[in-house]
Amino acid sequence: MDLDLAQVRAFAVTAEQRHFGRAAQALFLTQQALSKRIRKLEDSLATPLFLRTNRSVELTADGERFLPHARELLRVADAAVAAMGAEDRPLRLDVVDYRLSPISLLRRLAAHEPGLRIDRVAGGGFANAVDPLLCGELDAAIGRVTGSGRPLPDELEHRPIRLEPLVALLAPEHPLAQQDVLRLDELRAEGIWLPGLRGPGEWLSYLQELCARFGVPIDDSGISYDLRHTLEQTRYGKRRVTLAGADMELAADLNLKVLPFEPSPLFPWSLVWRRGKASPALRRLLSLAGRTSREEGWCAYDPEHAWLPDGDLSLAAAARTTW
Repeated sequence: MDLDLAQVRAFAVTAEQRHFGRAAQALFLTQQALSKRIRKLEDSLATPLFLRTNRSVELTADGERFLPHARELLRVADAAVAAMGAEDRPLRLDVVDYRLSPISLLRRLAAHEPGLRIDRVAGGGFANAVDPLLCGELDAAIGRVTGSGRPLPDELEHRPIRLEPLVALLAPEHPLAQQDVLRLDELRAEGIWLPGLRGPGEWLSYLQELCARFGVPIDDSGISYDLRHTLEQTRYGKRRVTLAGADMELAADLNLKVLPFEPSPLFPWSLVWRRGKASPALRRLLSLAGRTSREEGWCAYDPEHAWLPDGDLSLAAAARTTW
């Protein structure tokens, strides 16, 4: 009989925590996924390992006998991984684009753990990270798991890490610049200016859903060679409104007015990794990301004043229940 180490680890952590919620949080899993792993392990061993009640989780006699062996299995497995040098190399993480929210999030994580070692890859879109994740070229990726036109394979797990507000950028002389908040319906006449309208499929589909929902046209006229060029034209060209993620670092010297939208469009970023393939270093990253996201309110969501595409609403719910 071959034992699945991911199932064994789920058992050992739950045995230590004596609580499914805390164990799921420590393993960066949903409680449903954790319970599924333990049930599969119990099926493989042909014996129950836990006594479950509404108030407590206790080990059965067989669970008590299995626990020291489970710990030894995990110790040996982790030592084998470390012996092959996997612990000596930085984690490889796809961040989509070096200008976007994942880089800001990594800086915040590094503030909590200065020794965090990550090699960053900018694949240009989450869809481009899927195959490298499956074959082990990437340890993890941060991206929007919906809207890319490709369903997420069952071999990958994901967890929402950030619901990033989008903000309006406009010149101080723009008629709307004196407001504190910009309502989306105020842009139905002039639209949102996004020259060339390029980007990953998951970003373009998000924009299309957003603009269709609020009746705001996209003005893709003109040419932009990079983000700085777009911002310069926004500041000194025609009176236009463009948008950016709140986590992006913008050119302060341009003195653009930055306004929040009402309702606030939230762009969902998830952390994604291979199911059952989390190395000790990756597990530390997942735990750090989950804890920091929860403590700093990265996934704050008020349905009265925020908007998410219908396909992403479940991510907001997951963020509330699992962080």
